[in-house]
Formats: sequence, structure tokens, C-alpha cells
Amino acid sequence: MSPEPHSNESLIQGASEQLIAAEASQIIFPKSFEPSSLPQGMDGEGEDLAFAKAQTLMIDLEQTPIGQNSGSVGMSTEMPSKHYIQGVVQGQQSYLITNLLGGSITLFQPQMVWTLGRNRGAALPLRDRLLSRRHAVIMFVLQEGFNLVDLNSMNGSFLNGNRIQQRQLLKDGDRIRLGSFEFNFFISQTSRTIEPIHPEVLARFTSSKSCQEGFMDYSALEEPEILFRELPK
Repeated sequence: MSPEPHSNESLIQGASEQLIAAEASQIIFPKSFEPSSLPQGMDGEGEDLAFAKAQTLMIDLEQTPIGQNSGSVGMSTEMPSKHYIQGVVQGQQSYLITNLLGGSITLFQPQMVWTLGRNRGAALPLRDRLLSRRHAVIMFVLQEGFNLVDLNSMNGSFLNGNRIQQRQLLKDGDRIRLGSFEFNFFISQTSRTIEPIHPEVLARFTSSKSCQEGFMDYSALEEPEILFRELPK
């Protein structure tokens, strides 16, 4: 008696189980790590303490499927990331602006060195089990620019898809991946002061009527081409 043919549903389920098993084989847990021994309070009380003590998971890059560059695992090659860090230079000083911690925030550091990692004391404390406690550093060097430095992290730091081994100078638009975080790095080194507009235009923008109505009738401006031109010196 011939065996019953497999249904499409059983074939799909079997393929899914094989795919999940293959993906799971690419993560190696440290010997001391046991899923049952995760610190309590990850989703409630003591969350910060558990976050600080959490161990780092290690990605096994050697088991990357054939034909896939291990240096670009998880990297998007087309669309820019929604996360960013922007380095701003003003004279001899610099600072960072980023949305990696939620809303955009400006970070000043007197030595112009910003640490990134799971440690709560880092300049950018990122909640990611794939990060080391002190994973990497972004630093500004005068007459040179912003640099990315990997702090001998377990899973490495990636710049434009390549794992870095030493200090790397950053360029405007570079893509960086640290653990599960992927973001673009932008640099603002120049600035421009815009000339003031005509007082009549400014008065219309700031009048109580325009604020109450929520819009401005630009047709009411007489000769707007002249009013928006640079004021005579």
C-alpha cells in the first residue's frame, strides 16, 4: 500500500522548521548563558539593573550562508536608516546630535569622545544584547575629523558593511552597524548665516492675526520679490 501524499500544509511546515533551525544555528550562546537564567525584571522592576548585567550574545559569522558577505550581515545597501548620528563642528569644539535614544538629543562631551554600548554610563547606552558593555567610540580629532573606534567588542563594529579593525575616519553619509543598531553618520562642518528679511514681512509672520488664523495670505504682501530681498546695508 503506497504512503499517503503529503499535503501542501505539511510541506510548508517542514520547510519553515528547517529554516528556523538554520537561522538559530548562526547564534552561539556563551557557555555560561542559559535562557532559564536570564536576570529577572527585564520587563518590569529592576529593568535597568538587568540591562546593565545582561551578557553579550555572539554572532557566528563563520557560519554565514555561502554567497553572503559576512561583513554586511543585516546591512541595507539601498535605503538609508531611519536612525542617525550627526557630528557638528563649531571652531575647536564639536558635539553629536542623534535619535538613537528615542527623540533627537544633543550630546556634549568635553574631550569630544562618545562611548556606545550596553553600559548605562555610556554616552549612548543602547539596549541590545548583541552589543558589548563598552562596544565602540566616536571621537573627534582636531585637524582630522570624526573617527569610529571598536573597543575590541565581541560582535564587532561595521562601517559601510565592512568590519573595522582599527580607527576609521568617518565621512558624511557613512553607514554604521553596532549589534542590531544600524544608522547613518552625517557631518556638519560648515555654516552659513542667512540675511534678515524685511521688517514688514517679519511683522506679518509674527502678528497675532496670523497666529490665530493659522495661515497667512501671501497675496497681501506688496511686491514680495522686493520685501524678501536682502536689506540694504
